[in-house]
Amino acid sequence: MKDSHVLAALPSKADISVEKNNGIREKFSHEKLVKSLLMVGSPLWAAEKIASKVAKSAYDGIPTKEIKMLVYTSLKEIDEETADKYLAARKLKVRTSRDTIESFDQKKIEKSLIKEAGASPQLAKRIATEVWKELKKLDVEYLTAPMIREMVNTKLIEHGLEKLRRKYTRLGIPVYNITELITEGSRDNANMIHNPETVHKYVADEALKQYTLLHILPHRLADAHMSGDIHIHDLEFFAARPLNCLQHDLRLFIKHGLRVDGTGDHTSVAGPPKHLETLMNHAGEIMLAAQQNMSGGQAMSLWNVFVAPFAAKLSYDEIKQAVQMFIFNLNMAYAARGSQVPFTSINLEFAVPDFLLDVPAYGPRGEHVGVYGDFYEEARQVTRAFTEVLLEGDADGKPHLFPNTIYVIRRETLKDEFEDDLHLVHELAAKYGTAYFVNMLADYRGEMSNYMGCRTLLSDNWTGDWEKDCLRTGNLAYVTLNLPRIAYQAKDDDEIFDYLDEYLDLAIDVLKLRRKQALECLNDYNLLPFLTQEIEGENYYRIENATLSFGYVGLNEMLEYHTGNSITDPDANKFGLKVIKYLYERAQELKKETGLRWSVLQTPAESTAHRFAMLDSELHSEKAILQGKEDSYYYTNSSHVPVDSEVDIVKKIRIEEKYHPLTPGGHIFHAWLGEAQPDAQALQKFTKNICKNTDIGFWAYSNTLSFCLRCKTLMRGLQETCANCGEKDEVEWYDRITGYVQQVGRAKSSSGGWNKGKRQELLDRKRYNL
Repeated sequence: MKDSHVLAALPSKADISVEKNNGIREKFSHEKLVKSLLMVGSPLWAAEKIASKVAKSAYDGIPTKEIKMLVYTSLKEIDEETADKYLAARKLKVRTSRDTIESFDQKKIEKSLIKEAGASPQLAKRIATEVWKELKKLDVEYLTAPMIREMVNTKLIEHGLEKLRRKYTRLGIPVYNITELITEGSRDNANMIHNPETVHKYVADEALKQYTLLHILPHRLADAHMSGDIHIHDLEFFAARPLNCLQHDLRLFIKHGLRVDGTGDHTSVAGPPKHLETLMNHAGEIMLAAQQNMSGGQAMSLWNVFVAPFAAKLSYDEIKQAVQMFIFNLNMAYAARGSQVPFTSINLEFAVPDFLLDVPAYGPRGEHVGVYGDFYEEARQVTRAFTEVLLEGDADGKPHLFPNTIYVIRRETLKDEFEDDLHLVHELAAKYGTAYFVNMLADYRGEMSNYMGCRTLLSDNWTGDWEKDCLRTGNLAYVTLNLPRIAYQAKDDDEIFDYLDEYLDLAIDVLKLRRKQALECLNDYNLLPFLTQEIEGENYYRIENATLSFGYVGLNEMLEYHTGNSITDPDANKFGLKVIKYLYERAQELKKETGLRWSVLQTPAESTAHRFAMLDSELHSEKAILQGKEDSYYYTNSSHVPVDSEVDIVKKIRIEEKYHPLTPGGHIFHAWLGEAQPDAQALQKFTKNICKNTDIGFWAYSNTLSFCLRCKTLMRGLQETCANCGEKDEVEWYDRITGYVQQVGRAKSSSGGWNKGKRQELLDRKRYNL
């Protein structure tokens, strides 16, 4: 009765909002305040009394810091020890090395001393208690993990424990973490193997991430990322390599030759290529060289068309041999960041598109050799040769993982004369699942659309000039919004859009800073010489045409929490479309306001979907709608249907196609194929139906494959034992992680190239037999 009486006496605070450190407001919550007090051991009666007192003092826009001090002062009058616990949990926030913000917890110091330094539990508790006593004297808004670690090291020195201090110290990142990188590696990027270069990369990445979070980004933006409201991609590249994807124009290097360092001062300079083999070598070197200046993928569109003049008068075998050299070079050039092969994509046409038939063509020595329409048959031969090389695989029978090979389907491609070429591509899709498809028949398409990396997209919808809009530029950067968290915080439809605006404002501010940093790196710091090299009177890279994009994760989970139904429900999906259309319209407004190229994309989210879900499993444990299982939670990527949904593939298309016109910054549809190898003819028929009858813009047929490293046998499906030799420990799995096909890791191991969330998603995927 006493508790009910207190609740009944509370003043209404329905219109009072609290401003968090990142600037986002949330409704004042009596219940949340009571819960936070109970969590530090306060009796219920005291928690209710203090929450009521604070409610009376609260005003609209009150900062969380002020609320915390009101609570602390009131609690101290009742129980000083509990008040100290509350202060530690609520006032002292720690920015961790895992890019999260957490409440201070003395136990974590104790555990790390035991694990990393080998301290006894008694000694660890003694040191941690002394550190806590020092920390609570500080008047700081945030602590950092390095700050706490140095205070611990100071205490270890005071106690004469030098041996423990040496184990516990930090060299850019903790000694323990470097040891783990050397012995175990990291699974943040599935494209990276475990070797000395990756260790170097991760150590440097950690230092540059912290530099960005502490030096470049204002606190509120860093907080928004670390708390998981948004995700700022490529933090490690923000300071010195802030540009993401790049779509090259091969013609310029055909005409003017190649300076791989951008100047020719530090490397040999190549003149315009004279032979097809030389051009193949240059094409690979262009992407490898530009990778040193970019944080994302390298791509080339109209590749077979621009190469075609070099294939004139050559036999088909000579063309195929040159193309084979190009593909193997891309897959064997382990020289990109952290000992990766360059992340590359090639967009191939089945012939010369109509809009290029009368465009001037350039051939050997950079000479003008007519128009591209003169090389119609050569363009077809180059694409066919490319497909045949991919279909043959490498010497062990594995698929070539790069380049991402993207086949552009136009209305003329569906004519009978291309049936054999289309069939060959679908044999590749059926065997390895590495082919991608672009649907140029959709109503929202112009003459040109090209894709880069996992799905990022450029179209001739910026100025209307296909060259300026699609070549020598790319996606400058993107920031991803945590849509489920918005649903957990909002009470109704209106609040959903209020929170969307606040999250978008954070993303906009980050992207503006990223563009400012890019301009400084290009123009002031002389950091990106390949991109700033002058060709035909201007810088090679056209930053004025680069996109700034909003990504998003977890639309399905947002809908489940907010409407009670998943994206597969028609009414829920209507609201989902309303949400993404809102993002699209904000991007259009920003274009007019700023003169910059804003866009919306379906984030690849290789690690973001897992990171958001794991953070929300702690922060919103009672509300969170999660896929997967404990320790391997993930959100459904972008606006996709959940991977385990029991819906047929046609319904899946009908749901997801509506989002492709709203995400002009990039999108993808996944057809997860079953264990049985599909019929190429059936896939070809399905492709035609997609092009003629849907708004799907970009898609892939994805196979799961298993490869025995012992006897070199390739198998379909996720096999734990080799069907040929019986090997169990040396069987590797392959599948498409978000956009590209990559090794998952060993079948018998939980470790490997994919993080826990993506590995769980792999196991959850519903497969289709086409």
